[in-house]
Amino acid sequence: MNLNSKHIQSPGLIVFPEKVKHNISYVLNLVGGNPDRLRPHIKTHKTKEVNDLLLAAGIKKFKCATIAEAELLALSSAPSILLSMQATGPYILRLAELVQRYPDSQFACLVDDFEAAKSISKVFESRQQSIHVFIDINVGMNRTGIIPTKAASLIQQIKTLPALHIQGLHAYDGHIRDLNLADRKEHVQRDFVEFEALTQSISTEFPNLELCVGGTPSFLVHHQNPKYVCSPGTFVFFDAGYAALYPENSLLPALYLVSRIISKPSKTTICLDLGHKSVAAENSIENRVRFIDHPECKLLSQSEEHGIVEVNDSDTFEIGELFYLIPYHVCPTVALHSHLQVIDRGEITGLWEVKARNRKINI
Repeated sequence: MNLNSKHIQSPGLIVFPEKVKHNISYVLNLVGGNPDRLRPHIKTHKTKEVNDLLLAAGIKKFKCATIAEAELLALSSAPSILLSMQATGPYILRLAELVQRYPDSQFACLVDDFEAAKSISKVFESRQQSIHVFIDINVGMNRTGIIPTKAASLIQQIKTLPALHIQGLHAYDGHIRDLNLADRKEHVQRDFVEFEALTQSISTEFPNLELCVGGTPSFLVHHQNPKYVCSPGTFVFFDAGYAALYPENSLLPALYLVSRIISKPSKTTICLDLGHKSVAAENSIENRVRFIDHPECKLLSQSEEHGIVEVNDSDTFEIGELFYLIPYHVCPTVALHSHLQVIDRGEITGLWEVKARNRKINI
């Protein structure tokens, strides 16, 4: 790879803004150039700079997973912010504080339980505030949400809460990641039968509900349905885990993990400064990274700051040599790093702070 590696910090992450822009354009093109059909999730990048690139492309609606991510969006003056979490405990008050402090952004959160919704409404009503909500629908992932056949009654209950205003339905289908696109399409159609029935049954009473669905894998199916607002997230950086789910040269890996050789302990192994504090470790050791320039290399083991790599002949490598890798799961990998090193024309031109990796910014 033709980069000036002298000043690149390792272990670390490097980001290519032009590739990020390409990925944003690719996704926009698939929805006919209509940014209103996108509500991208910022859990992957957690940076103000990518927020600003998305806003510059005309995207006005966003999704996030934490209060810090929601505040980061508000600091970018994002018009519409959906917290994809049912607020509970202190989260409710923090969400109310966000609504008060950032009046130029419209906030919403998920609900799937009437008692939880009552708690949210009570806090907002006591502060003479209100908030929009999306009913979280379980379409088969079985992580959060209410099953579609029970959602209609929940909607009627939530209508009685004075501080909550129903804005839409939300359905995340992260369990749908069939390698074959035709199989993925069939899977989506099968799992969304009851969701579609629900939307039809309430369409007269709620004709303008936003239907916010999907993630990056199912986006290649959902973008074909003009009723849906799609919420991919990983697409901005992409990763090795999703590469097999997309056509070649469609989305581009826009973020690399960088690591240096710090030792050559044997004839067939080298040691990189690539511990499990540098890359998401929830996958098996052989599935954590993909070596870009040395595909023959194999990650054997990791400790906190070290990664042992199998090579054909360690004498062909030098201490200090830089390795470029693509993480299998980019989202939690980004959260392990405080900054992204920005690469333009082979040179480091600045840093992007991963500001929302923290659980708190101001509120």
